[in-house]
Amino acid sequence: MGVFLENKIRSLDGFNLYYDYYKNDNKNPILFFLHGIGGDLDAWHFIRMNLTSEGYSSIAMDFRGHGYSDHPRGFESYKIDNLVDDISAIINTENIRKIILIGHCYGAVVAEHFAIKYPEKLEKLILISSTYRPPNYIKGEFLRMIAGWLSNVGAFFSPKPYKPRHSDYPEGKFHHDYEWFGLARTIFHNSLRSYLLTSKEIIDLKLEQKLAKIKTPALVIVGERDSIFPIDISKKIHESIVGSKFEIVKGANHVVILNNADEVSKIIGDFLL
Repeated sequence: MGVFLENKIRSLDGFNLYYDYYKNDNKNPILFFLHGIGGDLDAWHFIRMNLTSEGYSSIAMDFRGHGYSDHPRGFESYKIDNLVDDISAIINTENIRKIILIGHCYGAVVAEHFAIKYPEKLEKLILISSTYRPPNYIKGEFLRMIAGWLSNVGAFFSPKPYKPRHSDYPEGKFHHDYEWFGLARTIFHNSLRSYLLTSKEIIDLKLEQKLAKIKTPALVIVGERDSIFPIDISKKIHESIVGSKFEIVKGANHVVILNNADEVSKIIGDFLL
């Protein structure tokens, strides 16, 4: 019978990182879940419960600036390389040799970087609603420069989060790609600074030429109606990672891990066999 553990560790640059661990008594590989911008580890609750019932152990973390992890004030603290090293620190703390890394949205972007930097720590890689470039509404170097500058200005004047916490993800609720109330709630609990500085990493993203470096067996999943990172982006990722598998969730939007948790769980489970 498995156990549930919660823990905080110190990152390499001195910040507290929160994660939890469903630990089953078997030899199945350990799943490691990464949430998107403004989210937290509870976004994976339904999928984790499905896969835990199949005998898998799993870890999910709150990225720095999110949930119960520390919310740094320094601009450099939110660089993707730091998040990649945060994952490695948790793996090392738990004495885990290899993981199956599963990321959604920004979490999938971080997972791509992890696969490039630490391939020896991965058994498999699962990218959901991912990207290798900024969203379509930020096209061209000039727009990216302006967006980056505005992010820095907004982050500089941002107050600290009111009360860091996890978001509610009610079972059965349909989550739209763009929800202004949800965005406001996210900023309220995570701080405008962490939201903007994390988003800035997407604005500056240029990963297309590096995707071919990923040699880990990979699965790419995307919602058919994803309006944030449309289906052609995931197709490009799939084509760039040699030998990867590609699955489209019919009728699904960007928030496929919540709206289509059972279907995504089955796709993941089949890939893990």
